[in-house]
Amino acid sequence: LKSFNNFLDPKLINEIEAYVDASIKSPEPRWKTSLWWEPPIRRATSPVPILLLPDNLTISIHQTLKEKAGLTWKESAPPQQSQYYLYPPGGYIGWHDDHKYEFASIIFLNPVWNINWGGLHLYEDLEGLGIRGEVPTFNKCLVNAGGVPHGVSALTPDAPWRRVIITFGPKVPESKLKDKDYSQRLLAWHQKYNIGTEYVKDQALVNLSAAAKRYIKESGP
Repeated sequence: LKSFNNFLDPKLINEIEAYVDASIKSPEPRWKTSLWWEPPIRRATSPVPILLLPDNLTISIHQTLKEKAGLTWKESAPPQQSQYYLYPPGGYIGWHDDHKYEFASIIFLNPVWNINWGGLHLYEDLEGLGIRGEVPTFNKCLVNAGGVPHGVSALTPDAPWRRVIITFGPKVPESKLKDKDYSQRLLAWHQKYNIGTEYVKDQALVNLSAAAKRYIKESGP
Protein backbone atom coordinates (compact mmCIF):
# COMPACT_ATOMS: atom_id res chain seq x y z
CA LEU A 1 0.00 0.00 0.00
CA LYS A 2 1.40 3.39 -1.02
CA SER A 3 0.15 6.84 0.01
CA PHE A 4 0.44 10.27 -1.60
CA ASN A 5 -0.45 13.61 0.01
CA ASN A 6 -1.93 16.68 -1.75
CA PHE A 7 -2.85 14.41 -4.64
CA LEU A 8 -5.45 16.17 -6.77
CA ASP A 9 -5.29 19.74 -8.00
CA PRO A 10 -7.62 21.88 -5.81
CA LYS A 11 -9.35 23.19 -8.93
CA LEU A 12 -10.17 19.63 -9.99
CA ILE A 13 -11.52 18.85 -6.51
CA ASN A 14 -13.84 21.87 -6.77
CA GLU A 15 -15.06 20.69 -10.18
CA ILE A 16 -15.73 17.21 -8.81
CA GLU A 17 -17.61 18.50 -5.78
CA ALA A 18 -19.69 20.82 -7.98
CA TYR A 19 -20.66 17.86 -10.18
CA VAL A 20 -21.54 15.74 -7.13
CA ASP A 21 -23.65 18.51 -5.59
CA ALA A 22 -25.50 19.02 -8.88
CA SER A 23 -26.07 15.25 -9.16
CA ILE A 24 -27.57 15.14 -5.66
CA LYS A 25 -30.13 17.77 -6.71
CA SER A 26 -30.73 16.34 -10.19
CA PRO A 27 -33.93 14.37 -10.87
CA GLU A 28 -31.94 12.10 -13.21
CA PRO A 29 -31.12 8.65 -11.79
CA ARG A 30 -27.32 9.09 -11.77
CA TRP A 31 -26.64 7.29 -8.48
CA LYS A 32 -26.39 3.62 -7.61
CA THR A 33 -25.81 2.14 -4.15
CA SER A 34 -23.82 -0.49 -2.28
CA LEU A 35 -26.80 -2.85 -2.49
CA TRP A 36 -25.12 -4.47 -5.54
CA TRP A 37 -21.95 -5.29 -3.57
CA GLU A 38 -21.33 -8.96 -2.89
CA PRO A 39 -22.78 -10.02 0.52
CA PRO A 40 -19.40 -10.71 2.23
CA ILE A 41 -18.38 -7.12 1.43
CA ARG A 42 -21.76 -5.42 1.87
CA ARG A 43 -22.61 -7.19 5.12
CA ALA A 44 -25.00 -4.92 7.11
CA THR A 45 -23.70 -1.52 6.03
CA SER A 46 -26.00 1.44 5.72
CA PRO A 47 -26.52 1.93 1.97
CA VAL A 48 -23.61 3.80 0.39
CA PRO A 49 -24.58 6.08 -2.55
CA ILE A 50 -22.15 5.78 -5.49
CA LEU A 51 -21.81 8.14 -8.45
CA LEU A 52 -19.89 7.43 -11.67
CA LEU A 53 -17.83 10.49 -12.54
CA PRO A 54 -18.03 11.75 -16.15
CA ASP A 55 -15.24 11.21 -18.65
CA ASN A 56 -13.64 14.66 -18.32
CA LEU A 57 -13.19 14.27 -14.55
CA THR A 58 -12.18 10.60 -14.77
CA ILE A 59 -9.51 11.36 -17.40
CA SER A 60 -8.00 14.02 -15.13
CA ILE A 61 -7.91 11.56 -12.21
CA HIS A 62 -6.34 8.88 -14.41
CA GLN A 63 -3.68 11.33 -15.57
CA THR A 64 -2.85 12.24 -11.97
CA LEU A 65 -2.54 8.55 -11.09
CA LYS A 66 0.04 8.27 -13.87
CA GLU A 67 1.98 11.40 -12.98
CA LYS A 68 1.99 11.30 -9.18
CA ALA A 69 1.51 7.61 -8.33
CA GLY A 70 3.59 6.29 -11.23
CA LEU A 71 0.89 3.87 -12.38
CA THR A 72 0.94 2.55 -15.93
CA TRP A 73 -1.42 0.61 -18.15
CA LYS A 74 -2.02 -0.25 -21.78
CA GLU A 75 -4.05 2.30 -23.70
CA SER A 76 -6.22 -0.60 -24.88
CA ALA A 77 -7.01 -1.52 -21.24
CA PRO A 78 -7.36 1.68 -19.19
CA PRO A 79 -8.55 1.86 -15.57
CA GLN A 80 -12.26 1.77 -14.76
CA GLN A 81 -14.41 4.89 -14.54
CA SER A 82 -13.73 6.79 -11.31
CA GLN A 83 -16.54 6.61 -8.73
CA TYR A 84 -17.56 8.95 -5.93
CA TYR A 85 -18.66 7.19 -2.71
CA LEU A 86 -20.70 8.82 0.08
CA TYR A 87 -20.44 6.70 3.24
CA PRO A 88 -23.26 7.64 5.69
CA PRO A 89 -23.20 7.06 9.46
CA GLY A 90 -23.36 3.28 9.88
CA GLY A 91 -21.62 2.81 6.55
CA TYR A 92 -18.60 0.54 6.15
CA ILE A 93 -17.21 -2.16 3.87
CA GLY A 94 -16.13 -5.69 4.77
CA TRP A 95 -12.60 -6.95 4.27
CA HIS A 96 -11.55 -7.78 0.70
CA ASP A 97 -8.45 -7.44 -1.50
CA ASP A 98 -9.60 -6.25 -4.95
CA HIS A 99 -7.35 -8.95 -6.43
CA LYS A 100 -9.27 -8.96 -9.71
CA TYR A 101 -7.92 -5.49 -10.51
CA GLU A 102 -4.30 -4.55 -11.23
CA PHE A 103 -4.66 -1.75 -8.68
CA ALA A 104 -7.26 0.19 -6.75
CA SER A 105 -6.93 3.78 -5.53
CA ILE A 106 -8.87 5.81 -2.99
CA ILE A 107 -8.77 9.60 -2.57
CA PHE A 108 -10.17 11.16 0.63
CA LEU A 109 -12.11 14.41 0.20
CA ASN A 110 -13.50 15.43 3.61
CA PRO A 111 -11.75 18.72 4.55
CA VAL A 112 -11.44 17.58 8.20
CA TRP A 113 -11.83 14.17 9.82
CA ASN A 114 -12.17 13.47 13.55
CA ILE A 115 -10.75 10.02 14.28
CA ASN A 116 -13.68 9.46 16.67
CA TRP A 117 -15.99 9.36 13.64
CA GLY A 118 -14.65 5.96 12.56
CA GLY A 119 -14.43 5.45 8.81
CA LEU A 120 -10.77 4.41 8.96
CA HIS A 121 -9.18 2.65 6.01
CA LEU A 122 -7.93 -0.58 7.56
CA TYR A 123 -5.44 -2.91 5.91
CA GLU A 124 -3.07 -5.73 6.75
CA ASP A 125 0.60 -4.88 6.35
CA LEU A 126 2.09 -7.61 4.18
CA GLU A 127 5.50 -7.14 5.82
CA GLY A 128 4.18 -8.70 9.02
CA LEU A 129 3.27 -5.56 10.98
CA GLY A 130 -0.35 -6.65 11.41
CA ILE A 131 -3.51 -4.61 10.98
CA ARG A 132 -2.87 -0.94 10.21
CA GLY A 133 -5.17 2.04 9.71
CA GLU A 134 -5.26 5.28 7.70
CA VAL A 135 -7.28 8.30 8.81
CA PRO A 136 -9.14 9.75 5.78
CA THR A 137 -6.97 12.86 5.52
CA PHE A 138 -8.04 15.45 2.97
CA ASN A 139 -6.63 14.91 -0.54
CA LYS A 140 -4.55 11.89 0.42
CA CYS A 141 -4.46 9.05 -2.11
CA LEU A 142 -3.88 5.40 -1.22
CA VAL A 143 -2.95 2.88 -3.92
CA ASN A 144 -3.32 -0.86 -3.42
CA ALA A 145 -1.37 -2.54 -6.19
CA GLY A 146 -0.73 -5.92 -4.65
CA GLY A 147 -3.99 -7.46 -3.46
CA VAL A 148 -3.65 -6.03 0.05
CA PRO A 149 -6.54 -7.11 2.35
CA HIS A 150 -8.44 -4.01 3.47
CA GLY A 151 -11.78 -2.67 4.68
CA VAL A 152 -13.43 0.46 6.09
CA SER A 153 -14.47 0.69 9.74
CA ALA A 154 -18.05 1.72 10.51
CA LEU A 155 -18.90 5.42 10.73
CA THR A 156 -20.30 6.56 14.07
CA PRO A 157 -23.80 8.07 14.39
CA ASP A 158 -22.37 11.61 14.77
CA ALA A 159 -20.05 11.37 11.74
CA PRO A 160 -20.48 13.42 8.55
CA TRP A 161 -20.79 11.63 5.24
CA ARG A 162 -17.38 10.21 4.27
CA ARG A 163 -16.45 11.42 0.78
CA VAL A 164 -13.99 9.39 -1.31
CA ILE A 165 -13.12 8.72 -4.94
CA ILE A 166 -12.44 5.11 -5.92
CA THR A 167 -10.68 4.13 -9.14
CA PHE A 168 -10.15 0.49 -10.06
CA GLY A 169 -7.38 -0.40 -12.47
CA PRO A 170 -7.63 -2.74 -15.48
CA LYS A 171 -8.98 -6.18 -14.71
CA VAL A 172 -6.50 -9.00 -14.13
CA PRO A 173 -6.66 -11.76 -16.79
CA GLU A 174 -8.89 -14.69 -15.87
CA SER A 175 -5.94 -17.10 -16.08
CA LYS A 176 -4.20 -15.32 -13.20
CA LEU A 177 -7.35 -15.29 -11.07
CA LYS A 178 -7.33 -19.11 -11.03
CA ASP A 179 -3.91 -19.26 -9.37
CA LYS A 180 -3.92 -22.06 -6.74
CA ASP A 181 -1.36 -20.34 -4.51
CA TYR A 182 -3.61 -17.30 -4.26
CA SER A 183 -6.60 -19.46 -3.34
CA GLN A 184 -4.60 -21.14 -0.57
CA ARG A 185 -3.35 -17.80 0.79
CA LEU A 186 -6.87 -16.40 0.76
CA LEU A 187 -8.24 -19.43 2.62
CA ALA A 188 -5.49 -19.19 5.24
CA TRP A 189 -6.19 -15.47 5.70
CA HIS A 190 -9.93 -16.10 6.12
CA GLN A 191 -9.23 -18.77 8.73
CA LYS A 192 -6.76 -16.55 10.58
CA TYR A 193 -9.35 -13.81 11.07
CA ASN A 194 -12.51 -15.95 11.26
CA ILE A 195 -13.91 -14.35 8.12
CA GLY A 196 -16.46 -17.13 7.65
CA THR A 197 -17.92 -16.90 11.15
CA GLU A 198 -21.69 -16.46 10.94
CA TYR A 199 -23.32 -13.44 12.51
CA VAL A 200 -26.96 -12.76 13.37
CA LYS A 201 -28.31 -11.02 10.28
CA ASP A 202 -31.27 -9.44 12.05
CA GLN A 203 -29.97 -5.92 12.67
CA ALA A 204 -32.33 -5.45 15.63
CA LEU A 205 -30.86 -8.60 17.24
CA VAL A 206 -34.35 -9.68 18.27
CA ASN A 207 -34.26 -13.18 16.81
CA LEU A 208 -31.45 -14.69 18.90
CA SER A 209 -33.56 -17.71 19.80
CA ALA A 210 -33.85 -18.74 16.15
CA ALA A 211 -30.10 -18.39 15.72
CA ALA A 212 -29.54 -20.54 18.82
CA LYS A 213 -31.93 -23.22 17.58
CA ARG A 214 -30.19 -23.28 14.20
CA TYR A 215 -26.80 -23.64 15.89
CA ILE A 216 -28.04 -26.53 18.06
CA LYS A 217 -29.58 -28.24 15.04
CA GLU A 218 -26.40 -27.91 12.92
CA SER A 219 -24.03 -28.97 15.69
CA GLY A 220 -26.21 -31.76 17.11
CA PRO A 221 -25.77 -35.54 16.58
